[in-house]
Amino acid sequence: MNSTVTTTTEATAGAPFSQITVQSGGFSVRTWQAGSGPTLIVLPGAGGHRHNVALDLLSEHLRVVVVEMPGWGDQPNDVADFDGLATQVAGIATDLGIDTFHLLGTSLGGACAMHLTTLFPGRVLSLVLDGPAKFRDRSAHPATLTQEQLGAAFRVHPERLPHPAPPDEVFMARIRPMIDRLMLDGTVDPDFAARLAACPTRTLIVFGYSDGLINPVNGRTIKQLMANSTLQYLFDAGHDTQFDRPEAFADLVGDFLCRGMGFMINDQDGLINR
Repeated sequence: MNSTVTTTTEATAGAPFSQITVQSGGFSVRTWQAGSGPTLIVLPGAGGHRHNVALDLLSEHLRVVVVEMPGWGDQPNDVADFDGLATQVAGIATDLGIDTFHLLGTSLGGACAMHLTTLFPGRVLSLVLDGPAKFRDRSAHPATLTQEQLGAAFRVHPERLPHPAPPDEVFMARIRPMIDRLMLDGTVDPDFAARLAACPTRTLIVFGYSDGLINPVNGRTIKQLMANSTLQYLFDAGHDTQFDRPEAFADLVGDFLCRGMGFMINDQDGLINR
């Protein structure tokens, strides 16, 4: 593995995340890592990595490794589909010395995580899909929304944390052709549906109840296709669940990764926050 390490100041609680760059498949890929314990690989959405409190909280019990997918850095990626992107990400994990891992994918990263898990089920111990951009039935296309509408689709409570500035226009113009290729068809492909049905990996599907970008109804489609899965909604949250409800998100995901499907049985007295 050929990598370089620089410490960042992205963490808002606990130990800071360290930026580690790995050379993999001809790409120079940035990762952000913190914590110790079982490894959780995190795949961000189309806008790229934005640090949040939920990641800090998860890193208190897990080794969290956020991966900048190939093409989101300085080098273009001519990958044709999600299978190709997922294979590239699996190669990054190998080059980081990670054989098996838990996997969390957000939005477009969630779609990639689904493909990766069906291609390499023996490597993914648990799968968490956070508002996955797959089977976009009745979902709003970002290009049809104004900036104000887009902000409302992402966040129910923008006042809790300042909403980040829109992604750089040059950056978005560069990655847009790749995103358009990946998101070409939002229907349920029969071959991929069969792969999901055969996937044994335990899976948590999470949607913000007020997600205005990916319609939460899509969670039911994925739940019906994946036998070993559970669908949970975070109330008072939009598409950006990790920013709208960071504590609730980290609690839900951390409990699932620790106890598997047993997380649905409360092991402590008290009220649930979901």
